[in-house]
Amino acid sequence: MNVGGSWWKMNNRTIELDISKEGAGTFVRVAQGDDGGTTIKALIYDNGAELALSGAAVWLVVLLPNKRNYYRGQCTVSGNAATITVDESKLCSVPGYTDEAYFTVTIGDKTYSTERFAIEILRSALDGQQPAQNWDDAVQDLINRGNQAVSSANSAASAANSAASKANSAATSATNAAKAANAATTAANNAASAANTAKQNADAATTAANNAASAANTAKQNADAATSNAKAAASAANTAASSANAAAATANGAAEDATAAAQNALNIANSIAAIEPPSDSEVQELREENATLATALVELQDGYIVLGETAYMPTNRRTALSGETVTVAQATVSGETATLN
Repeated sequence: MNVGGSWWKMNNRTIELDISKEGAGTFVRVAQGDDGGTTIKALIYDNGAELALSGAAVWLVVLLPNKRNYYRGQCTVSGNAATITVDESKLCSVPGYTDEAYFTVTIGDKTYSTERFAIEILRSALDGQQPAQNWDDAVQDLINRGNQAVSSANSAASAANSAASKANSAATSATNAAKAANAATTAANNAASAANTAKQNADAATTAANNAASAANTAKQNADAATSNAKAAASAANTAASSANAAAATANGAAEDATAAAQNALNIANSIAAIEPPSDSEVQELREENATLATALVELQDGYIVLGETAYMPTNRRTALSGETVTVAQATVSGETATLN
């Protein structure tokens, strides 16, 4: 006991044990109801020589007095000393005496145990002791770590769900933004295309206007020239018309004279034929000459000529000829009478 200090230690026990198990063993007494009141320090030897425990895992193992349950607690090491402050609520869950207490030492892949020693567990007069069961610091550590892992996993899952929710919200916002951007891009492209088309149309319209203006100027110049030419042509046409009228009058007179001559020739030929029939060759020659003359006259007069039983017509009156059938323009038919105009 340290009277002048602020702390003291109670029931500190130091024992010596050998992994050769040649020692006589020892005895330790603990009590129910204590809380961290017993510290056991074991000096461990190997055939009497100190066993270096650095890097070793050392455990206190105790079979409880009921011979069914056990307690195992992990020790700290220094030199050849293994120290443990026992948890009385677990080690002392069963009162009584046990001589099956020892330390295990694991170095690398090898495990050794010391000789056995005795522990007497004094009964508490108070109720409420924990029921007897196995107490193993390693198992409890696994349980604690498992509980902590479950808690951490739950926290991580919650955080992940929250992050996923935020990510989904962000993704939705990003998707909406992308849609808006795409729509804006499409609208901009459409506007640019419309602007380009409008510019092209404007350029084409400007070119067309310039061409139209040039054409108008050319047309005006041509019109002026055409007007001048038309005036000259009109004057020439008037002169030509006068000449043509005169020529037409002369031609008509000549045509009438020619027609009359042809008719007289035909009459004379017919008279001669009545007095002295001509030879067939003479008749044929005369008819051919009359036909030639009549054909020329109808074209010149643009009218019909009848010599005997033969009617001659201008070519512009005949519209079709098929076999012995001729189709005549400017003609009418009434019954068996055909009128040639």
